[in-house]
Amino acid sequence: MTTSTEGRTALAAAALSLLGGLLYTAGFVLDVVTLARFPADAARVGLHAAVDAVLASALLPGGILLLRRHPVGRIGCVAGSSAALLATLTSLILAATGLAVVDLGGPGDLAAGGLAALALVLPPSVATLALAASRPAARWVGTA
Repeated sequence: MTTSTEGRTALAAAALSLLGGLLYTAGFVLDVVTLARFPADAARVGLHAAVDAVLASALLPGGILLLRRHPVGRIGCVAGSSAALLATLTSLILAATGLAVVDLGGPGDLAAGGLAALALVLPPSVATLALAASRPAARWVGTA
């Protein structure tokens, strides 16, 4: 069992990265099913599937490699969590400007959709980013 600060910090970052990667993998699978079921919405769903695939391909290997104490794992965790933040904020800005539609079926769609996205993505992404970018995680992989 790891008792060092470096180990606990890196393991927490890896766990969050793996959970995020699994979440984006599930999103990708659901997007593929949606593409097959509703081909008329292919442009929007295809873009969403591509974003999910990129995020999963950074977070999952990043978490695994960080567990193996490989420096590239730390980079994957930082890159994946940063990209998740960027994708969520970009989506929120596009929805606020009317270039994207958030449709939850009632009044206040934008506020509810934007707040839900921020509440679900922001805390774990910021925590993953902070933990993976920290000095203890760098020491864990031998780069500090």
